[in-house]
Amino acid sequence: MRKRRLDLYPGDKLLVVTDASGKVTTAVAWGGPPSEQAARPGEPFGAGPTDPGEYVVWGVEAHHTTEKWPFSRIPWGAPLKVSSTDPNDVLWEEGHGRWRSLNALLGRKNGTAVVAGMHQRLYGTRMVPPTWVFNDFGPRAVRYFVDSNKNGVWDKGEEMKGEMFHTTPDNEAEESVFRDSNPGSSVDPPVSMFESHGCIHMRPTEFGRLIAAGAFKRGTRLTIHKYTEHFGP
Repeated sequence: MRKRRLDLYPGDKLLVVTDASGKVTTAVAWGGPPSEQAARPGEPFGAGPTDPGEYVVWGVEAHHTTEKWPFSRIPWGAPLKVSSTDPNDVLWEEGHGRWRSLNALLGRKNGTAVVAGMHQRLYGTRMVPPTWVFNDFGPRAVRYFVDSNKNGVWDKGEEMKGEMFHTTPDNEAEESVFRDSNPGSSVDPPVSMFESHGCIHMRPTEFGRLIAAGAFKRGTRLTIHKYTEHFGP
């Protein structure tokens, strides 16, 4: 029996989804650049090609990290509020009713200005939003691993890749602004895609449709092709 599979062609910036019936769906997917690039100011490391190979999907998660990407230490959607004791600090909710300081988390003294400035750049209004919308990995990310023993299960000793499928705060904001300006529109919002540091960037609307359709169901086989390999004739 045929099973669903995923094929990523980073040279084509294309993800190909083949379902159990053989039906093929494609989606825009931008990986890293085809060659290594030095880190830009403020970045923890440089960009590089998305690693080719055979993998298995682990699942979909709201991803946040404890290191490397400062704004990704806070989960997407975490409630925010300006501190009542320090107007230059923003508090974010970790768990039920436990509020933490953004200044303390990021080692800053001007968290309110930083958050308001990021919101102005992305959404056009200078404000502290009600929730965190700056996680570099977007609301959800798809993780995958190296299935060394080919049993379809993430076992001890098998590598969970640091690269993942996700959207970006920039593209999430572009889609949100478009919908606000075009209520009731049935077209996919236009977004400006860009290469990642090695992860795979997806358009938010397309990514959501694929997740809802089960394209990234746990156990799905994923092939990431070399940049010189292309989809189709």
